[in-house]
Amino acid sequence: MSTLAVIFSIWVLVATCAVLFIRGASPRLQRATVMAERRRTRASIVGQRV
Repeated sequence: MSTLAVIFSIWVLVATCAVLFIRGASPRLQRATVMAERRRTRASIVGQRV
């Protein structure tokens, strides 16, 4: 029983780390996309004024 508890604990730790890593990486990708869209919008606005 003790061996199963250790294996289960390690599995839970690895799964938790994977979830936190994936959730932590996602907002940065979304922020980069938003920033790229803002740059494109500003460039088109500036291009229209000139």
